Amino acid sequence: MKKNRKNLALLLLAASLLAGCAGQSNSQSSQSSQAKSEKKAESKASSKSAAKSAASSAVSSTKSSSSQASSKSAAKSAASSAVSSTKSSSSRASSKSAASSSQRADANRMGTLTSQLRVKLPGMLLPAADGLGQGSSNLNIRYTSSSSQNVVYYSVGNSPLALNDSRIASEKTYAVLTEKKNVADASSLINYQEPKTGLPAVKIAGNVTGTEEGAAGSTYLQFNQGQWSFVVRASNVQGQKPLPTAQKLLALYQQYGLPDTAAKSSVQVDVGESLGSLNTVITWAKGSSVYQLKAHSTETAFKMLKSLN
Repeated sequence: MKKNRKNLALLLLAASLLAGCAGQSNSQSSQSSQAKSEKKAESKASSKSAAKSAASSAVSSTKSSSSQASSKSAAKSAASSAVSSTKSSSSRASSKSAASSSQRADANRMGTLTSQLRVKLPGMLLPAADGLGQGSSNLNIRYTSSSSQNVVYYSVGNSPLALNDSRIASEKTYAVLTEKKNVADASSLINYQEPKTGLPAVKIAGNVTGTEEGAAGSTYLQFNQGQWSFVVRASNVQGQKPLPTAQKLLALYQQYGLPDTAAKSSVQVDVGESLGSLNTVITWAKGSSVYQLKAHSTETAFKMLKSLN
């Protein structure tokens, strides 16, 4: 009986030991499985993190590349704009320089020819400006001289010619300046008109008023300023009106003035301007000489006389 109890106790002890080993084995297996799960989770998390990191890096790289491309594009655009601006500035500077050079060349031509004239016609008053709006580079001058008078002809040709070149005579003159020397009676040449009375009054501009009268198919509008009389003739046959020309004439006088003169002097203008017409005639006295400038344009005449010396 005791022996059976002892065997039973040994069996129980053995069963207990087996159960403990099995529990430990299950526990270790469970721990191992848990560890594997955790490793898998960590691996997945790590993979996700790596993927996110890679995606972030890709986005960052793309942004960086885009930013660099944008910066390069902006730099190229700025450089292109700078080059374009420089070219434009250079072009404008070149144009201004060319225009300035052309103006200097034109002025030098008038200056050169006038200097030569002063040697040929000593003591004669001559304009320093040609009075032209265009064509100055082809300005040509010829002259005649005698003991009683000097005459200077101004024209524009197809090319610049030497002073008094024979070919200039075939060109249409746009202005003629004449000096009559040692004149005993200047008034007979000047044709000054005293202010008229008893005729219809016409307001020219501001407080300047003139008089108007008709004769021989023409209308004459006259006004006086200081030592000068101004007469504008308009053709009735051609339907011309003298007032607009008279207003322009007064404005030019107020802008440019006229040569100093001790004697009463005159300005006569026929309405209508054309090359070679010489419709503006300005006559005045200086010392013992009487000067007369005829020009195809009234403005040209005033510009030339403004520079007279």
